[in-house]
Amino acid sequence: MLITYDEFCQKLLNTIQSGDDFYLELVKTVIDNPARYCGLFRLSNAKTKLIQNVTQSKEIKFGDLIEEISTEYISKLGYTNFDKNLGADANGDVLNVDQYFTDGKTIFMAEMKIRDDHDSTKKRGQYSNFEKKIRLIKSRHPNQHIDASMWFVDDGLVKNKNYYQSEMDNEHFDNCSLHLYYGGSFFESLNNGKEAWNELVSILKEYRKDNSSVDVDIPDFGSSEEILKALVNLPYSYWNKLLSTNEKYVLLRNELFGSGNNISKAKEIRANKS
Repeated sequence: MLITYDEFCQKLLNTIQSGDDFYLELVKTVIDNPARYCGLFRLSNAKTKLIQNVTQSKEIKFGDLIEEISTEYISKLGYTNFDKNLGADANGDVLNVDQYFTDGKTIFMAEMKIRDDHDSTKKRGQYSNFEKKIRLIKSRHPNQHIDASMWFVDDGLVKNKNYYQSEMDNEHFDNCSLHLYYGGSFFESLNNGKEAWNELVSILKEYRKDNSSVDVDIPDFGSSEEILKALVNLPYSYWNKLLSTNEKYVLLRNELFGSGNNISKAKEIRANKS
């Protein structure tokens, strides 16, 4: 076993757990974008929109975790990982790559996404970034073969497969091979990688089974201690916006904070701290 189930769960907890900074940033996001949460022309209420935002944030962090674990697996399979920060290319663009490693002969790089669901504009941008990173890596390793991949971890969605494959088929980089992978095919291309993939899938299935009934929990903005603490620690620029007489902030206070007295409590605490 390369990574245990308990190790995975601890890594996941460390990645997505909600701390004080999380709630402070959540309140700041709401104040920055009040119209996204309240308004006459919005069917869902503010809390529903907040749940959507938090869910999206956790999905992004989960993708980061899968990238981190994949890097760890690659190391355990006997490869040597490089620093993923590639620095700046000839145009001054600072680039990072998701997986960047070697077996001592070939240089491997892979751009990871959890699923292939981009629209037409994003898919072109993603492939363009892929090309940029290949060129920069080739400049760093001019005499070595480059094995460059785009890898979509979830093979349940292959929206742009034909586009990516066509672009790769029409591409030519000297001493470089291009691959498009979905699901386990990326790990299966590595030495003894099938074992790592099967282990990861097994861990995810077990986690899914153990957490099938877990919902996203958003504390009550009007009465919870987490939000009160965030309000007390808000920078003055945000605090002043929240208390303003602007109609959109009046609506935000009524709809999102109206279930309790956190704003008045925070006002008193902040005044005593001044």
